[in-house]
Amino acid sequence: MSHYRVGTIEFTEDHGRLQTILKQAYANQQRPLCLCTAQGVELYIAFAYDRYWLKRMPNSGERHHPGCDSYEPPAELSGLGQVYGSAIKENLDTGITQLKFDFRLAPGKSRTPVAPVEGEEVTKPTSIKASEAKLGLRGLLHYLWEQSGWQRWTPAADSRRNWYGLRKALLEACAGKVAKATALDRLVFIPETFSLDKKDEINARIAKDLAYPDNLNRFRVLIGELKEVKPARFGQKLIIKHLPEYPFYLNDQTYKRVLKQFDTEWLLWRGNEASRLMVIATFSIRLGGYPEIDQLSLMNVSSQWIPFETAEELALIDYLVAHGRSFSKCLRYNLARSKPLAAAVLVDTDTPSAVYVVDTAAHDESTAALRDIIAESRTPSLIWDPLQPALCEV
Repeated sequence: MSHYRVGTIEFTEDHGRLQTILKQAYANQQRPLCLCTAQGVELYIAFAYDRYWLKRMPNSGERHHPGCDSYEPPAELSGLGQVYGSAIKENLDTGITQLKFDFRLAPGKSRTPVAPVEGEEVTKPTSIKASEAKLGLRGLLHYLWEQSGWQRWTPAADSRRNWYGLRKALLEACAGKVAKATALDRLVFIPETFSLDKKDEINARIAKDLAYPDNLNRFRVLIGELKEVKPARFGQKLIIKHLPEYPFYLNDQTYKRVLKQFDTEWLLWRGNEASRLMVIATFSIRLGGYPEIDQLSLMNVSSQWIPFETAEELALIDYLVAHGRSFSKCLRYNLARSKPLAAAVLVDTDTPSAVYVVDTAAHDESTAALRDIIAESRTPSLIWDPLQPALCEV
């Protein structure tokens, strides 16, 4: 567990007077230090939703010790660098993080420009405006996963890796985040752990949450683990674990697009029974009282809830877990699948090492691109070859 100091007071996050310590430091405009290194690394305090939070200073993740909870791999090793500062903007004064999405949060017409009438003169623009990066659904899920710390693995964390712990961590990650002037924790819906003994009590809370009046005029964001897909009277219905009596509906056209776009995720899920398939989707409550999905994305995770993109990455995760290694999984955010990316960063040594997976079916261009990324990286690199399962120095 990380240790901190503010003034002459040293504490951890389970300190009984944590909120009092942070409140006083916040009032005095003091910056706490994370004591993961001899020099210490400065943090800042944010106040959001009636709580004080310790937060990592922007662009300081590399300065923390690799074993520290606040350590963050260099931006070059993940897709975070592409969206940070544009889709993700932190305000150190208020402690609020502003998020920008590329998906809609309310029903409305498409923003696709209207085609000109035949014969009408088309005026070409005299300049081009750079497109601003925004978070897609997958990017948002990756961001919350990283903010919650569940992309990290240590052998000591095994007993705490369950749905209760994940839900709690994701909801805490939502605190202090705002999208279009709405608090993210009011937008996100994550089902609580289902218990047959408390079925009526849990269902009453779910019904109250989903019946929120605003749900008729805007979309919510569902995050859950997929259990199965079943035919419905019209279209299909997604059964989410811990929500046995609240299916989410998809029309047939949307379902066909999902199968086509996420064919790799479906195959990985079906081919690895120990793995899980996470769903993030925007949905609204129809007048009939049932939730219907508007947009959706999928993410494969291992039995330890570590995200992966390929069977080779899953094999790497299993290898690292079996050998008692501690690591941080690199997440893609908005980056295209065709762009090579480090699979993980080993954090159980004083010097972090990036691990790259060799794609045995890759074309020469992809292999060359991977070599270029490794050559340009400032982080020591290791190679994982699925045909010869071992970590090899470059």
